[in-house]
Amino acid sequence: MNRFVFVFLLSILIISCQDIIPEFNGEESFTFLEKQCELGPRYPGSDEIELCRNYIIDELKKSGAEIQKQEFTSIIKEQEYKGVNIIASFYPRMSRRILLGAHYDTRPWADKEEDASLHNEPIIGANDAASGVAVLLEIASIISDKQPGQFGIDMVFFDLEDMGEYGNNTTWCLGSSYFAENFTEEKPEKAIVVDMIGDSDLQIEMEYFSYHNSPDLVNEVWNTAKELGFSEFKPKITNMIYDDHYPLICAGFNAIDIIDFDYPVWHTLEDTPDKCSPNSLYVVGQTLLTIIYSEK
Repeated sequence: MNRFVFVFLLSILIISCQDIIPEFNGEESFTFLEKQCELGPRYPGSDEIELCRNYIIDELKKSGAEIQKQEFTSIIKEQEYKGVNIIASFYPRMSRRILLGAHYDTRPWADKEEDASLHNEPIIGANDAASGVAVLLEIASIISDKQPGQFGIDMVFFDLEDMGEYGNNTTWCLGSSYFAENFTEEKPEKAIVVDMIGDSDLQIEMEYFSYHNSPDLVNEVWNTAKELGFSEFKPKITNMIYDDHYPLICAGFNAIDIIDFDYPVWHTLEDTPDKCSPNSLYVVGQTLLTIIYSEK
């Protein structure tokens, strides 16, 4: 074989290998979801949320992440709470960055229960919020084994997202607000928040604020899902949802939210792992991996 032809074919082979997109393991991700729920309700101020922090950090350390704990305090209903955002960086020397976010706290009150006597009971929060954390932890494991070609990845596990008062947006998403207000580095090219993506009947529509701020990124995610054959992503713009992406948008991030807000057992005691599905985690996780590894 001609040496030039050999080198050319070898180059093509190397490029092809680099473009191979890893497979997201939905079952392994579901295990991350279950292990969070086994800790119990993980609301701010509880022993369980401290256990959850340690669990997330331990898993990130296994994946070789550089970890920072961003501590802050917030006053909620005249009581001071300590919050901790967990920031994990992979391949920090890469100048091009993607940020992935999810909150890890659960709501202390099951205030969407029909029985008012249960409203002060804390929820397990399998979908809200163990599902988002579960997807990020599985992605962390994958990118630790295979470096993306173009991007370094940062992950933020937000605290104090879910203690808000309905109708008062400023009482929600306190961890992401603190993160966004104190972010001093060059902003990532893309910021994608995942929340409530474990529902076994997954239907993800385009969130209004996301599309209004970052239509190109929304279209990239939904078109990628379509190419993968994931009909769970619906090309329809829907509700205005105040979630952890919104403080990022206000701070100038190219940020979107992937969320299925149509979840009948939201903020009830029935938000348990049996309402969630490994396949739903796979659909979201594989879409994100494809974006991470396909960029040219």
